[in-house]
Amino acid sequence: MYYAPRDKIVLKELSANSRITVSGLAKAAQCSRVTALKLIGKLISQLDIRFTIEIDMEKLGLSERYLVAVRFKTRPSDEELSRLFKDDKYVQCVLKINGKFDLLIYAVADNAINYTKWETLTAEALSQYGATIMPSRYVVSHFGYLPMNDSFIELIGDQQRLDRADKLMLKTLNGYSRASYGELGKMSGISEATARYRLFRLIKKGIISRFTIAVQAPPENYASMIYFINYTFTKTTSSVAFSSARDSYFSDDKDSPLLNTFQLIFPISGSFRSFGMVLCETKKIAFEKAVVRHRKIFRNENVRILSGEVIKPIKGLLPFRNLDIRSNYKIINWHGHGM
Repeated sequence: MYYAPRDKIVLKELSANSRITVSGLAKAAQCSRVTALKLIGKLISQLDIRFTIEIDMEKLGLSERYLVAVRFKTRPSDEELSRLFKDDKYVQCVLKINGKFDLLIYAVADNAINYTKWETLTAEALSQYGATIMPSRYVVSHFGYLPMNDSFIELIGDQQRLDRADKLMLKTLNGYSRASYGELGKMSGISEATARYRLFRLIKKGIISRFTIAVQAPPENYASMIYFINYTFTKTTSSVAFSSARDSYFSDDKDSPLLNTFQLIFPISGSFRSFGMVLCETKKIAFEKAVVRHRKIFRNENVRILSGEVIKPIKGLLPFRNLDIRSNYKIINWHGHGM
């Protein structure tokens, strides 16, 4: 599928701020407002874009976040998985994978006890399929995010001092982040002026960190691959592997692709040490960037890479980015090393 330079500009602007005005988009793409509206409509139609928000879960007291890789002896059907996770308030995303594991679950909880209960019940429910559960705690993200389901609203505790109107506003924006102040007020049961004030307050508190976009499935002709990396630290791991990784990330995609190659780069703790997702033009390129390159980066380190191609979401949305990696990637926080 061909995308013109203006398409890429519109995607980049919507990725950075999905509430950008039509006039702002027109100015960025150097076109008329009418053309800008047509470009938005075209991309929504072709890519099934959803306008949503990036949320700081720590600010909401939801610090227990886990990425769970699952391998089955007998694969359950999509319908069985959908029924299992549909009403699960802890599960934000479930991706069907084809590769060295079969399923990725992104789960969020308000405390460790509730997460442990969820993991135990989920393991029991999946045991009939001979499931191997490999959970890792999502510690911090360097670049990218995972979209949330509206169910996260139910997990916000009273100590966060968000009232019903605040929560309804978060729910509305999570489903459609381009909602007007009038629409936000109507959905939240408050006036338009109050809605404007409440929204700026949520932004100032850091609860909403970005207005952005997500997609229902990998774009046509693109391959999305997820990978987990486990490695054993040696004296050279930090000095060789991490610095090589940074250089590799920043030297990629010089020709300004439709999407950034790296959607997610998370240091995690548990079954694996880090997690990432790449979105590339072909499965071959995706595998090269997700697996082959990391084997080169880590050289002689003791590395285990678990990877698989995203087939489709069973629940939730896929992250979608077209941002400048250099300006958004916090290099000083690379795996805790201020290098």
